[in-house]
Amino acid sequence: MSGLLRMFWMEPPVRAVILLTTLMVSALVGGTAFLLYDLRQRELEYARAEIESLSRVLAEQTSRTLDGVSLSLRGAQERLSDGIGQRLELDSFPVQALLRARAEGLPQYSSMFVLDANGEVMNSTLLGRRPGITVADQDFFSSLVDGNARKVFVSRLYRRRVDDQWTFYLSMRLVDGAGHFRGVTAVAVLADYFESFYRRLDLRFGKQVQLIDARGHLVASFPSRLDGIDQPVDGGPFLGDAGQQKAAEPRLMTETASGGERFVAYHPVPQYPFVIGVSIDQDAALVSWPMAARPILFGAGAVAALILAASSGMIWSMRRRATMARALQASDERLRQMVETVMDAIVTVDEDLVIVLFNKAAEQMFGVTAAEVAGKPFAPMLASSAQAAYHAMVGRRRRSGERERAKLGRAELTGRSADAREFPVDATFSETCSQGQRFFTVVLRDLTERKNIETHLRETNRQLQELSTSLQQVREEERASIAREMHDELGQLLTGIRLELSWLASKMPADRTDLQDKLKVVKGQLNQTISSVRRITYELRPLILDDLGLHAAISWLTDDFSKRTGVEVVSDVCESEPEHGSAEATTLFRVLQESLTNVTKYAKATTVWVDYRRTNRDWCLTVRDDGVGFALGDPKAKAGFGLVGMRERVRLLQGSFTIESAPGEGTVIDVAIPVSNS
Repeated sequence: MSGLLRMFWMEPPVRAVILLTTLMVSALVGGTAFLLYDLRQRELEYARAEIESLSRVLAEQTSRTLDGVSLSLRGAQERLSDGIGQRLELDSFPVQALLRARAEGLPQYSSMFVLDANGEVMNSTLLGRRPGITVADQDFFSSLVDGNARKVFVSRLYRRRVDDQWTFYLSMRLVDGAGHFRGVTAVAVLADYFESFYRRLDLRFGKQVQLIDARGHLVASFPSRLDGIDQPVDGGPFLGDAGQQKAAEPRLMTETASGGERFVAYHPVPQYPFVIGVSIDQDAALVSWPMAARPILFGAGAVAALILAASSGMIWSMRRRATMARALQASDERLRQMVETVMDAIVTVDEDLVIVLFNKAAEQMFGVTAAEVAGKPFAPMLASSAQAAYHAMVGRRRRSGERERAKLGRAELTGRSADAREFPVDATFSETCSQGQRFFTVVLRDLTERKNIETHLRETNRQLQELSTSLQQVREEERASIAREMHDELGQLLTGIRLELSWLASKMPADRTDLQDKLKVVKGQLNQTISSVRRITYELRPLILDDLGLHAAISWLTDDFSKRTGVEVVSDVCESEPEHGSAEATTLFRVLQESLTNVTKYAKATTVWVDYRRTNRDWCLTVRDDGVGFALGDPKAKAGFGLVGMRERVRLLQGSFTIESAPGEGTVIDVAIPVSNS
């Protein structure tokens, strides 16, 4: 077994399947790995592009927000620098109204205020007029003492004194009519405004936003980092004058943190000294990658499993087919041995009716070898009278090429051997299909010996029938002869003895009573003897049958039967009858006699119906009783010779004999003898 397995695994088709499966699985694994890697890289690229785009959008949004503040600040500065504004005191009510009007509806900043030339707050939308606060030390004032009146200055972060909130300031320089420094108008912008703005954004998948000033310090962030405000940002870019450029490209950087890599996009805020930093951790960037990878892995696993299952199934099928092929080869060999050693001739033809199989028994039957007849039609090996029956069994091919439907079964054909000897064969036809092609197999058995035996049996049976007929005739003749001798000679002698005894009794002395009694006894015994002789004579051959005919014989027999047994007999007997003493009359009488005897022995009947009639063709006799009946298949019913004798008598005259019976339903015997035989 192990040797067969090794041979199986070394077969080229099996090795090819294994190699192909290995290559397919390897390609699937490699392709899946590449696809997952490519998908991972695409996710990372998408995350980098997304934060880059988000940084650009946030930078532009921040620039627009500050532009609104700058516009409001510039409007206040222009108002305070024109002819009317220069005449107004900085702590006057009109200035406060101007500041309030400019700050109305702008949520970007918390307050707008005006400083005099000494840095003291003169008017404020938040604190009112002259709150008594000096900010001369802060850069949004000190930087503008000698600065450009058209330039908006953005300060660093400060903690506002009134509420301790982180704030940066946008400020512009005020001058009088002579161009001398008059003061500063400024706007306080809370860093918390940007955090609240970032908080309202839908920043999913772990994105972080930072607003960084020109020094690289954190101004605002989301998620909020209160402890990191106004602190240097790790890895932040060097801004230089980037914030003053009208257009600048974002910088995309990869940073290494304690938790792993992260990607950061830094984008300068146009026209302002700020940078928007949008970052995302690598794990957060790949948060959707496992969800996309799982179906791919599952699908690849399923495909790999299907490939392995298909390969396993193919190898199992190949192994099964190899096993079946070996078994089929062994079976074919056994079948060939059986076909070759079977005693009957076996011939197989294809759809074209040419021989494809011819066993040794067929070689011996037809006197040719299988090699000589292979590929030749089988029909010429049959007698011309049998070829039509052969073609009727296997079907002929029509002109259209279609074959007629075969009428398979058995047929008796005549074969022809190589030496032109013809012999009878019993042919059995069968049809099989293999690989879409039909084959017809003919099993032939030589009937020569059986035909000879059948001929001998028919002759023997004919002789036995003639002998039986002769014996029946001899028996009836002997019975008739014995019956006549007993009736004529023995009957006359016994009658004479009875007359002599009667004479002797008349001569006896009256006083000899003992002799008188003895003579009476002898006379009684003699009378019984005469009755027995008469009964035996009628049983052997009722002379009434020969003298008076069948009609009288039936009447005598039924009357005698009824008197002896007490069974009622209902007769329906026609006047027409066969010739007196003929074989037909004797047979019908003997059948009735045997039937009544069986009624006496077995039937336990109370009534018997006898119907004798003639039809156009037959003498008919029906005997029916209401007795116990019997099962026709009962072996006990077949043990006697009464029914057999009746059937044989009728058969010798080419008549018909039928019997019907069932337990509890009585028995009916029907006999019909042709009239032509009379």
